[in-house]
Amino acid sequence: MRRINCDVLVIGGGGAGAMAAYEAAKHKVRVAVVSKGRIQRSGCTIMAPGAISGVGDEWAVPGDSKRLHLEDTVRGGAYLNDQNLVSILVEEAPEAILELERIGAIWQRDETGKKYALRIDGGHTYHRTVFLEDRTGREILRSLFGELKKRDVGLYEEIMITRIIHDGCCAGGAAGVDINTLEPVIFESGAVILATGGAGNVYANTDNPTDVTGDGYRLALEAGVPLMDMEFVQFFPIGFLFPPSLRGVLGGLLYYSRLLNAKKERFMEKYDPQRLELSTRDRVSRAMFMEVREGRGTPLGGVYCDMTYQPPGYIAKMTPALYDTYRQIGIDPEKDLLEVAPTCHFFMGGMVINENWETEMTGLLGAGEVCAGIHGGNRLSQNALAEILVSGKRAGKRAAEIAAGTGRKRIDPCEARWEEEKIKRVLKASGQGLRPLAFRQKIKDLMWENVGVFRTKESLEYALEKIQQLQEIEAAVSEKKAAGSQEVVQVLENESILETARCIIHAALDRKESRGAHYRNDYPDTDNKNWLKHITVKKIGKTVQLDYRRVDTRILKPGGFD
Repeated sequence: MRRINCDVLVIGGGGAGAMAAYEAAKHKVRVAVVSKGRIQRSGCTIMAPGAISGVGDEWAVPGDSKRLHLEDTVRGGAYLNDQNLVSILVEEAPEAILELERIGAIWQRDETGKKYALRIDGGHTYHRTVFLEDRTGREILRSLFGELKKRDVGLYEEIMITRIIHDGCCAGGAAGVDINTLEPVIFESGAVILATGGAGNVYANTDNPTDVTGDGYRLALEAGVPLMDMEFVQFFPIGFLFPPSLRGVLGGLLYYSRLLNAKKERFMEKYDPQRLELSTRDRVSRAMFMEVREGRGTPLGGVYCDMTYQPPGYIAKMTPALYDTYRQIGIDPEKDLLEVAPTCHFFMGGMVINENWETEMTGLLGAGEVCAGIHGGNRLSQNALAEILVSGKRAGKRAAEIAAGTGRKRIDPCEARWEEEKIKRVLKASGQGLRPLAFRQKIKDLMWENVGVFRTKESLEYALEKIQQLQEIEAAVSEKKAAGSQEVVQVLENESILETARCIIHAALDRKESRGAHYRNDYPDTDNKNWLKHITVKKIGKTVQLDYRRVDTRILKPGGFD
């Protein structure tokens, strides 16, 4: 067993985790980051092509304001947002963007070289997002991890955290396994920040990398921390349909594209004639599915993404990584149409947290997508990268304060026995012949077909019954030795995927209306009278318990709501 000591432990090596670690390290505490994958080569941030939203004095366009950014975010979130958290986001995002620039991040400038280049995307009323080509996420990580190395932050790669260690009230560290040796690892700390991202691999088609499996949601549930708004899952409209190896991968950017059906009609003119492709992502994705359902889909079952109207060289200049991919698969975006379909992209739900991103458990905090509140029922584009910066700063500072006050916890070495016994059980499982990846594909297909963009009572009940049956099966690993068995890690990840899927289904069944990214064919209308409220999910033993929380409407209310 390995034992590692620190004051603040950050679980997750993406943008939110890196920002939290950077901020904590500024407050003179010893910080460690543990990542399931390789640092700067795993997680979602490294793949983020978009931009960071924020209305900064240095780049705000005439007429725009932080208040308008807040209003766009709340309206885009179908009024389910925590408006206090949104206020914090819009106030603090600009300074966080500038802080990254001061530590080395490069944000693109216009032709004069004097002004920030800005993008606009779905749901925003003004150009207000800074970026760098289609590698904004990569630039965030490059600058932050450069700082973490200067500040002697411990970086621990390829360790999967399996438990938060706590005494029922306070978190004191975490336990996990080295994914190469399956040796137990114990982290002792004064505070723990979960920054594990979402759970795109719950669904068959996703643009998330394969290591994003809902681990943070399971860790929180098993520590007794409730989740909220889990029924709201965002599907990004432009995912590759071809070749098979790229199916579901993010295939383009809406602000550089027009969407056409098989008749070459720009169909968003029917669904949102003012904003067209710059409508919110939930509306664009539903419109795409409607076109396919009504017989106007393309040969591969999607719609066309048209970039041919852009000036020559424009796509190559603004999205060089995507342009290279197009050329490698035989697509010339200046001449050809790309077949695309929606793909699972982002989870709006997550841990219930306060204004310092603290959970109900003392010493356990969150940062980024694993937390609920900011995005409500549907996330506005470009708000995710703003969220990871702001939440990381808040959580990192508060975690450092907690750790400085309480000191590191001492963990009994016997805690490692749980991981040892768990690995032994996985290696012995017969699994009825079902291997871990085949087991996972069953879940993903089930969720895609029954709990996707469109849902009904019957589809959700069917999915729940099948998920409960799968929870009674243990997949079998082929190699009966610990070291080097990736299948053991896949089994552990499958438990996170199953737990996350169960939370989504329960909440989606309970919410008898349509709002944001949650659309019920049998309840197609938004019902503010009965359903402008959060659904929370808590694990009690092996069962899931639902409860409700009031929605924060202190700044904005939907029309007709008192």
